[in-house]
Amino acid sequence: MATSVLSDGTIRRLVEAGRITITPWDPGMVQPASVDLNLGPSFRVFHNFRVPAIDLADPPTNLTEHVELGDGDSFVIHPGEFVLGRTAEFVEIPDDIVARIEGKALALDTEVPTPDGWRTMATLRPGDQVFGPDGEPRPVIAVSDVMTGRECREVVFSDGTTVVADLDHQWEVSTPGDRTQGRSRVLTTRQMEDKVKVGRGYRFHVRQTQPLRYPTRELPIDPYVLGAWIGDGTSTSATITTADAEIVREIEMAGLPIHRTSARYGYRIGHRGQSQRVADPVTGRFVADGSLNSTLRREGLLGDKHIPADYLIADFNQRSALLTGLMDTDGYADKWGRCELTTVKLPLARQYRDLIAGLGFRPIIATKTATLDGRVCGLKHDVTFTPHRPVFRLQRKRLRQKDIGEFRTGRAIVDIRPVPSVPVRCIQVGAADGLFLVTRACVPTHNSSLGRLGLIVHATAGFVDPGFKGTLTLEITNLTRVPIILWPGKPIAQLSFMTLDAPAERPYGHPDLGSHYHGQVEATESRYEGGPARD
Repeated sequence: MATSVLSDGTIRRLVEAGRITITPWDPGMVQPASVDLNLGPSFRVFHNFRVPAIDLADPPTNLTEHVELGDGDSFVIHPGEFVLGRTAEFVEIPDDIVARIEGKALALDTEVPTPDGWRTMATLRPGDQVFGPDGEPRPVIAVSDVMTGRECREVVFSDGTTVVADLDHQWEVSTPGDRTQGRSRVLTTRQMEDKVKVGRGYRFHVRQTQPLRYPTRELPIDPYVLGAWIGDGTSTSATITTADAEIVREIEMAGLPIHRTSARYGYRIGHRGQSQRVADPVTGRFVADGSLNSTLRREGLLGDKHIPADYLIADFNQRSALLTGLMDTDGYADKWGRCELTTVKLPLARQYRDLIAGLGFRPIIATKTATLDGRVCGLKHDVTFTPHRPVFRLQRKRLRQKDIGEFRTGRAIVDIRPVPSVPVRCIQVGAADGLFLVTRACVPTHNSSLGRLGLIVHATAGFVDPGFKGTLTLEITNLTRVPIILWPGKPIAQLSFMTLDAPAERPYGHPDLGSHYHGQVEATESRYEGGPARD
C-alpha cells in the first residue's frame, strides 16, 4: 500500500539521485507535491466508423491511426472527439514508488457570478459564461465530473470572504516582491498554506477585479432614484427626507416630479398626493397609475426595502447610478477616503456588498451594536470600501472623497485552514489567463487546465505502476462545444508520487506480467487479451 505523498524537496532529491527519471527534466517543473508534464507530438485518432462493434476477443487492427506532429504543428480535437496523446516526458519509476495524475477543484456550492446572475460550481455547463478579472464575460469550455474524497482547505481573505478548494487548486497571487515589480505568480493551495504570514503582514494577495460588464436592462425605476429612496425614503410610500437641494434636482433630472410635503425636509416623488389618485371601488385601494408609489408596490418594495435582482446585474452606468443614489443620501466618506453605508438589515447589507464588489471595489461588512442616546437598539451592519472612482454626485460629499490618497487594491489571504472533504469540481474557461471570478466578493481564481478535465494515464486508471518506464499515454476527450487546439509542449498534467510500504514483488516490466506499455515512446492504443477461446 502507498504510505505517503512525496514533497517537492523529496522529488528533486530522487530525480538528482537517479531513482526517478524524467526526461527532459527541468527543476522548474516541480510543484509542491507533483511534477508538471507537457503534451508530446504523438497522437492516435479513432476511426470508429470502420467497425460495427469492438470484439475484445478478436480486436480490430485498423481502428486507430497514428499522427505525429512536426515542428510548429498543432492538433485540433473536435467536440465530443476522443483521442490518445502522450506526454513529452519519458518517465521511469522505481519499484517502491507509484505515481498518479492529480487535479484541482472548487467546492460545488462555491458561488460564481455570471452575466445572467449567480450560479454555483455544481450548475455550470460548457457554453455557460462567467466573468474574468477584466470584468468581461468568458465562456466555460469544459467541466469536470464531481470529485469526492479530496483533501480540502478553506482559504480566508482579508475581507472575510472564504473559499473551499482542494490542495491542488491554483490561485494567481502576488507576494510583496511581486507587487513592487507589478507581477504575479500561480500557486496551489498546498504551496501557500504554511507560508501565509510574512512579518506582521500577509504574503499572498489576489488582484482586485474590474467592474463586471453586465448588459443594459430595462429597469422600472431610475436607479439613482431607487438608491436615494432606499437610502432616505419612507419605506411605505414614495416620499424622501432630504435637506440637499442637489438630490431634489437629481430626481427631477431623472424625469420624476417631486413636491414638498408638510414634513420638514419631506418630498413626495411622482405626484402631489392622494387627491389626484383613483381608488378601486371594490377593494378601496388606489389603482396603479404608473406613479413611483405604484411601481414600488408592484416591485414588492413598499414595506420591504431591498435591491431588486435586475439592478444588481444591470450595466455599469445603471449600477453606478444606484450606488450614487445610496451614497448621496445614506453614504459617508471619512478624511482618508473610506466610504461607508450602514443598515440594520443584514440582507440589505449583503446586497450593498454585492453591488459594490460588482463595480470593482472591495467591500467589507462589519456588524456592530447600534445605540441611540446611549441605549442599545440592536445590531447595525456597516459596509465599508475605499473607492478609486467618484461615488457621489452630492458636491459636499464628493469633495471629501477627492482626498483619498492611496487606496488598497486586491485582498490578502489571511488563513488557509483544514476543513472536512467536500465534493468538488473544476471548470476550464476560454481565456488565455485561465482566470474566472468566484464568490459574492468577485475573487479571481485559476481554472483547471485541460489535463484535469479528461486526462488519465492509459490502462492504469490514472496510476503509473512501480517499475514503469516510458512516456505516459493520455486519454483526451473534448467535452466542449467548440474545437480545441492542442500543441506539443502545452502543460497537460501533474504527476504526483507516493512511496509504498515495501518494494513491489512484481513491478511493471516483470517477466510474469504483460507490461504491454513498457518503454513506449508514442501514444499507444489498448491491447486486449484474455478473451474467450474460439473454436
